[in-house]
Amino acid sequence: APVTFCVTLNNTQRIDKDKILGIYHYAHPVYNHMTLACQQQRSQINGQRHSYFCGAYWYNGFHEDGARSAVDVAALLGVDY
Repeated sequence: APVTFCVTLNNTQRIDKDKILGIYHYAHPVYNHMTLACQQQRSQINGQRHSYFCGAYWYNGFHEDGARSAVDVAALLGVDY
């Protein structure tokens, strides 16, 4: 691109306010003891009524965890990935 963009998390103090194109606030999952209990039931949920679930919530909540759980579902469906 002809213009360089900088994306940062929580470091807007050092950036000229006139140069900031947008500020976005995201909510991240909050895990607790109930999360672990639900994660441990995944094998009982997947496959019921021909339904499978994948998402970052099955692991640690990161983007990579979402992809990892999709690979898990693919394996359950017999797809080599």
